[in-house]
Amino acid sequence: MNEIFISWSKSKGKELAKHTKHLLETLLPDIKVFMSEEDIYGGEYVQEKIIQHIEQCNTLVLCFTLDNKKSPWLLYEAGYASGLHKRVIPFLFEKDSLWHSWIDNPMNIAREIDFGKDTFITDFLEAFSIKKTTYTEACIEAYKKSIIEAKEKYRQVDIQCEDFVEKLIAVDKFTITSPFYMDRVAYFLSGFETFELWNAIIQSFLYTGKYLWIYGRKNMKLFGGNFNELFEYLDKKSVQSQMSGIDFKILFLNPASEEVGFAHKDQDIFEPELLATISRAKKTVGSNKVLQKCFKMYSNRREEVIIRVDNCIIYSKPHFDIYGAPNIMTNNKFEVFSASSKKGKECIKKYLEIWDNAVDMFD
Repeated sequence: MNEIFISWSKSKGKELAKHTKHLLETLLPDIKVFMSEEDIYGGEYVQEKIIQHIEQCNTLVLCFTLDNKKSPWLLYEAGYASGLHKRVIPFLFEKDSLWHSWIDNPMNIAREIDFGKDTFITDFLEAFSIKKTTYTEACIEAYKKSIIEAKEKYRQVDIQCEDFVEKLIAVDKFTITSPFYMDRVAYFLSGFETFELWNAIIQSFLYTGKYLWIYGRKNMKLFGGNFNELFEYLDKKSVQSQMSGIDFKILFLNPASEEVGFAHKDQDIFEPELLATISRAKKTVGSNKVLQKCFKMYSNRREEVIIRVDNCIIYSKPHFDIYGAPNIMTNNKFEVFSASSKKGKECIKKYLEIWDNAVDMFD
């Protein structure tokens, strides 16, 4: 029997699989297309029926999304099919930065069809030996529209933040109990101010990013020697193009402000570290007048931490003790949401207000 088996997992994957099944049935009317959600009936043994249809299919189409990539069902079905020397075609409905680094993963043993590529229609038609006509192209265009609508329906964070959140999810430090999602905000329960978070921020911005705004206090992690590449890149851009296309802003707490006395529980440690980091920052920037304009010092109480990397906001709130001093924020919880959201716009407004009232660090 000539049969195609549709492998899926989770609610979004199920809806994408249904649209895929409908398209294949439309363009290949003589081929049976099996999907467990629609082709297993009351009283039938689910696992037995699935195994039966994997064994009798010629091709397994794997519907891959970021939220089902660790699904045991997908791994089992793809692995079983490949073990039987069936043809496995991964449909990548969402981009996974680690896809090509997987080794011996049954979901990645064959060349994928990437929904996000311009060649999707051609790749699809070639994979199933379907002739390219006005009709087949129209069917696939309608399918693409339905897939986009389904993905939007199940979107957990705004599209501007998906790549960044995926970078964090790929780091074990952030994935033990998080993130969870609500109203298109990704909530991470730990990991704030860690090297791993700063590394993800810097790597997201380097060479392709436009915005990097940092509302810090000492900014020690940035000037500890781990991110020299960032400042080498900014220095080069400032010389070559006067920072054209880049909006870099970094705020330090003003060591001359009264707020210094409330910014940390241990003043013997905080003030020397603040002064030392400002000194390192000035040494790093040197006489570069363009880059100097990207540094300012504020004197207000910092009641929230705002970092902007392109159109993504990383946000956290310090917790204060009974004396008004903030608790240590390293490994604290944080949120990620888009700069175009209501909360994102409020954060941008707040940051710019503080920036406008801050003093130049190099005056």
